[in-house]
Amino acid sequence: MAVVTGASSGIGEAAVLELASRGASVVAAARSAEKLKDLARRAAASGVLAVETDVSDRDSVEAMIERVLGEFGRLDVLVNNAGLGLSGRVAELRAEDLRYVFEVNAVGPLNCMQAALPHMGRGGRIINVSSVVGKRAIPKVGGYCSTKFALNALSDSLRVEVADRGISVTSVYPGTTRTSFRDNSRRTKDEKRGWRPKGVTPDKVAKKIAAAAEKGPRDVYVTLSDRLFVAGVTLFPGLTDRALRSWAKD
Repeated sequence: MAVVTGASSGIGEAAVLELASRGASVVAAARSAEKLKDLARRAAASGVLAVETDVSDRDSVEAMIERVLGEFGRLDVLVNNAGLGLSGRVAELRAEDLRYVFEVNAVGPLNCMQAALPHMGRGGRIINVSSVVGKRAIPKVGGYCSTKFALNALSDSLRVEVADRGISVTSVYPGTTRTSFRDNSRRTKDEKRGWRPKGVTPDKVAKKIAAAAEKGPRDVYVTLSDRLFVAGVTLFPGLTDRALRSWAKD
């Protein structure tokens, strides 16, 4: 039995459909009731249950988990995918924007993990969808990157803390994905966002998430280029700084 947050579009929607296609019972959790209804209708044959949920609201999360337990009696997999983008130079970021994005991208997964963990047994899986920019921040999205760094820290700590319970914690690091995520993110100004790779489809990320739900690895990269990017920026941080200077220009 799997719960996927941020399930109304993009990676989350694709993950719901992929997990359901593999025979899992899935709860699709998101804020958009209308989009959830459409997803549940399209996945009706798979028995997907849609539950309107705001991950930044602890009461909403706990109500969703209670619904899961009432309907299925168990919780095996939690996919923390809900997230919100934020662009803007660090010197210009509005504190209220950063606080809100932290509430969704870091506190939201924390709410879900704390609500789910008491009901997970051995073999339970927690899958946190991070980003390659949670490994190396890039210009003009430092606020967003900081939320993914925070999520990585929570994942790394929790992984060790629950190891004796037989629960795995996986971090998934997509690079650029072809969704509306970027268009829907908060913007500080009308800054140019710079070049980015074409990216992969949400379906490709979803397959990696579904595989992680079955195997429980520590880290998952979606493409070889994503893995190489992280390796390169880790080995050569100064060179990366210089390479990114042109991206920082308007």
